[in-house]
Amino acid sequence: MIKVGFLVSYDFKYLYKSIPLVYDASDLIVLAVDKDRLTWSGNSLFIDPAFFDWVREFDVLNKIIIYEDSFYIAENTPSENDTRERNLLARAMGAGGWHIQIDSDEYFNDFCGFISFLKDNKHYLNNPEKNPVEIHVQWITLFKKVEGGFLYIKDSLDAIEVATNYPKYKYMRATRHSKKIITKFILLHQSWARDDEEIYTKITNWSHRDDSDNEAFYEFWKSISLDNYKQFTNFHENDPTKWKSLDFIPENEIDSLKINISNYQLFKLKIKKYLVQFMREKLPVSIQEKIKNLFKKLSR
Repeated sequence: MIKVGFLVSYDFKYLYKSIPLVYDASDLIVLAVDKDRLTWSGNSLFIDPAFFDWVREFDVLNKIIIYEDSFYIAENTPSENDTRERNLLARAMGAGGWHIQIDSDEYFNDFCGFISFLKDNKHYLNNPEKNPVEIHVQWITLFKKVEGGFLYIKDSLDAIEVATNYPKYKYMRATRHSKKIITKFILLHQSWARDDEEIYTKITNWSHRDDSDNEAFYEFWKSISLDNYKQFTNFHENDPTKWKSLDFIPENEIDSLKINISNYQLFKLKIKKYLVQFMREKLPVSIQEKIKNLFKKLSR
């Protein structure tokens, strides 16, 4: 069974695009909505009632369930509330089958192909507790909406976990299962490609609110334009080498954006993922430094 979960929040409008991309190939879609209309930071959010009218009209096969609960805990950090909501959503989706969690502003390039891949690997659904697996896709980030199109992250070795047979989330979407499969399927991330007001709402409410100086990065983001974007390299706010450079794509070509990932790039990405996991084991500082140096080499 193919189960898809979405978190519905202040950026609900992107679901008008992301839900249709997965609807036909899904067996169940669950939309998690905070019943108190609060973000993970405890701020009020607005979801247009017309959105729920659209869901009812669009859902001709009765696949979509609205799951409302309280997802804000004052004592938690935003990332802890994020992780908690994903686990509650997984419980609402029910045990068994493939669990897929997609954010509102993420668009699958070939969801049917991804589902075919999962079905070809259905053996993982047998006794998942003893054989948990985490499935990753390539994450292509749209960085800024500019005249005539978008600036996007070029040459990025960035992947995101979206599917698992055993939905026990440890950090946001990450289950941190030891078995990881990194695929070449594309998930296009709207991310920073929004207007100024939306971006400010995002950085003051998202799960990464406390990870870095978001205000400074926001000012940096505002300074980028079609005239100067080629000047910037290695500029991700937390891990600079993840975002090597920017490129432009016309708006009418955005749905066909594909990034060709070589087998060598895929190999490097897998190694980086496992190195990240080792870093979490609280290794001695000397070992951590060696791992960081490996990161740098793999990012060249």
